Amino acid sequence: MYFKGIHSYPRAESLFEGLAVGVGFGAVGKMSSATFESARNLAIGIGIQNFPEGLAVSLPLHGSGVSTWKAFWYGQLSGMVEPIAGLLGAVAVVLAEPLLPYALAFAAGAMVYVVVDDIIPEAQVSGNGKLASWTSILGFVVMMSLDVGLG
Repeated sequence: MYFKGIHSYPRAESLFEGLAVGVGFGAVGKMSSATFESARNLAIGIGIQNFPEGLAVSLPLHGSGVSTWKAFWYGQLSGMVEPIAGLLGAVAVVLAEPLLPYALAFAAGAMVYVVVDDIIPEAQVSGNGKLASWTSILGFVVMMSLDVGLG
């Protein structure tokens, strides 16, 4: 909304800050570094730095003639997306965990495809197509062996 030339809107970074906090809490217990204390500390740190962000919305509004309480309310309202995004982040971690191996496998396959798609045609031009194909296959076999062998 506009008040005498000043634009007040929910801060876009609040969405990502909320997601970060939500993911932090959603990941608690899923790995050794994801503890409740680390998620709490992240939430406190982001909460502390939200004070000047709220002031950056409230003070210009107050300076343009908006009442103190109304300016304060709009400053608070500008960060309201953060707790909603936090809930979405926590839910996303819980829902996405079963899909993670498949999503990572898809991403890895896409990267291998892009590399091979670029290398083999380029090697065909210089007459090294078979060498490029066999070394790509060998590299994939070594990568998979290391992955299975090392866990």
